[in-house]
Amino acid sequence: MNRFGWRIAILVGCALQITGNQLAVAQQKSQSSFVNRAISKSQPKMAKVFGASAGKVEGFATGIIVSKDGLILSSQGVFLDGRQVKVVLADGAEHIATILKRDRETQLSLLKIQADTPNFFELSAESVGEKGDWVIALSNAFKVADKDEPVSAMLGVISLRTTMEARLTKRDVAYRGELILIDAITSNPGASGGAVVTPDGKLVGIVGKIINSSETNTRLNYAVPSPVLKAFVDGKASVTSDVKPVMERQDVEFGIVLFKLGGRNNPAYIDRVVRGSPAAQAKLKSDDMIVSIAGEKIGNLKDYAESLKSLRPEEEVLMIVKRGVEMVRVRIAPRLKK
Repeated sequence: MNRFGWRIAILVGCALQITGNQLAVAQQKSQSSFVNRAISKSQPKMAKVFGASAGKVEGFATGIIVSKDGLILSSQGVFLDGRQVKVVLADGAEHIATILKRDRETQLSLLKIQADTPNFFELSAESVGEKGDWVIALSNAFKVADKDEPVSAMLGVISLRTTMEARLTKRDVAYRGELILIDAITSNPGASGGAVVTPDGKLVGIVGKIINSSETNTRLNYAVPSPVLKAFVDGKASVTSDVKPVMERQDVEFGIVLFKLGGRNNPAYIDRVVRGSPAAQAKLKSDDMIVSIAGEKIGNLKDYAESLKSLRPEEEVLMIVKRGVEMVRVRIAPRLKK
């Protein structure tokens, strides 16, 4: 090829590179634009929910507005069990909420505030979004917003629609029903109840409550789909209304005496088991080391004491103990402290 030919080739190559870069920039701007539109459209329909906490269990979550007269859809959690539940809207306005109903199987709750809420999500009886579709998850993960600050947004893709049954104990259901797996890391404190929307702002579902395996140290990132939400709000789902009257926290125990030499940061080893206690009935033994209670990791004596604050008498939980080299799982219901 002569010198003139080389010059032509170089110019064509440069032109193609510039065109490719321009296309990439245009694509990024287009993607950024649809994400920003979806976020802007959804933010006024979001709510931050605050309530009671217990030990390491957070006292906050996210909610979405689902009607023009103050209905707020959220998840379940300790934050609903205190004296009052506070809802903060996108403009920073604070309202005390009434708990209308809760569902153990889908871990949903429906709240009501006395306010007009003209910006709200429409709940669809039909599934929204398909496998491979882009979605944006909006939530108050880690309590980044407590007044009029916007909630966080995360971009992801729908991975799979499926059904699941996850249990902590015979009576404590983590989740049962239809769900949407997403490849965004949404399983964070406070994120449950957040909105998962399409690029045009349609509600795919809400971020599910944290499902955590203390044995594999993994969490599931999923959304409760819109049809399940609509059935719950409309009262057409088979739900168990487990709203309980607010009670003062009651001190509970398992009938376990722990080794306390060395301070509260020592591992939670069992010194002895009280005869006739829940621990005795569960066949726990001296020298067992408590690893987790109700899905919460127990690293030391302090963690054990804090975990008792979130438990209720006669409500069965799953406890995992290390016995020698073996991990032993027992179901145990605490009793009122004597």
